[in-house]
Amino acid sequence: MDRATRARMASSMYSSDDGRPLSQLMKTKETLKGAEAQRLRTYCTSNTMQPARDMDEYGLLLGTGDVSQVRAEFERRVARHKEASSKTAGSSTDAAEPLSAEASAAQEIYALCWGPTLLPIYLFLLHLRALFPGNAAIYLEIARFLIQTARVPIDGADVSGSQALSIAISTKPLVDFEYAQLLYDAGGDVNNRNRYGATTAHEIILIWDPEDKSAIARATGALEWFLAHGGNVNVADSDGLRVRNLIMPFAPGLDKLIAAADRERKVRAISPEGCCGFCGRNDLKILKCGKCKAVQYCVPSVRACQKLDWPYHKKNCVQAAVRPAAPAGGLSFLGTKFTP
Repeated sequence: MDRATRARMASSMYSSDDGRPLSQLMKTKETLKGAEAQRLRTYCTSNTMQPARDMDEYGLLLGTGDVSQVRAEFERRVARHKEASSKTAGSSTDAAEPLSAEASAAQEIYALCWGPTLLPIYLFLLHLRALFPGNAAIYLEIARFLIQTARVPIDGADVSGSQALSIAISTKPLVDFEYAQLLYDAGGDVNNRNRYGATTAHEIILIWDPEDKSAIARATGALEWFLAHGGNVNVADSDGLRVRNLIMPFAPGLDKLIAAADRERKVRAISPEGCCGFCGRNDLKILKCGKCKAVQYCVPSVRACQKLDWPYHKKNCVQAAVRPAAPAGGLSFLGTKFTP
């Protein structure tokens, strides 16, 4: 990067002429748009984790890939919390139920972060898989332990609001379907929105060189995975841009994938099998739309599927709500009788 380019980047990142400076944006988690969003995006894409600089003692432990030591370290954290709890037993006036020692240890790990973009634990492990591919299987095993045994939540996000599942299939800078599947199976939200209001699909379709066959192949595979796992292209980012509308100017060859997903989604929306009409998942309790009672969604406290789908569902929702009930004896059309 030449000096002039670096100067322009620095001016964009730290100037407050178009919104708040970077130092203020880093202190919040709010959704950004316009110049502020671009300022934070520039910072995040220009600053990466450097193991020699950014790893603390626990980060180095993870980096060694010694699963047994990671397990032992978690047990030490649990023991420490048990000891602290026993010393304060009966002295607390807090009416809230205290966390168990295991949950406290999990939350402690969940709060850890590394590098200039504040990578949480699962994003940190994703970066280790990319940096040290020879240990990729070991880092996957560590992540599996943290998910299944330690029960460290998987929804941690970096300073841009990006979660590990989103980055794992973003194609920028990598694609890691194996790791993404582990996070998805643990309840990861494929439609998670970052601080720019965007889903990972917004990143996937940005193919800057239409002649780059490898980039097109990565984007095709990533978008297929995104759609197959309930990804939705109707979500608007904070500037109102939707993947559905961006696909032709940025990735015209991928529009067929969206058309196929649309057909499947229409079937899924009225499926009697009890899956979410937005993301297709059925791993948790499903609730019907309170208005039309026809389309089902994930519980709002877990995933914002109904909220994200509302701009599109509301057109049909009203029609369904006012549609007259079928006669008790069924309907007749061209001499053929249909019973409800």
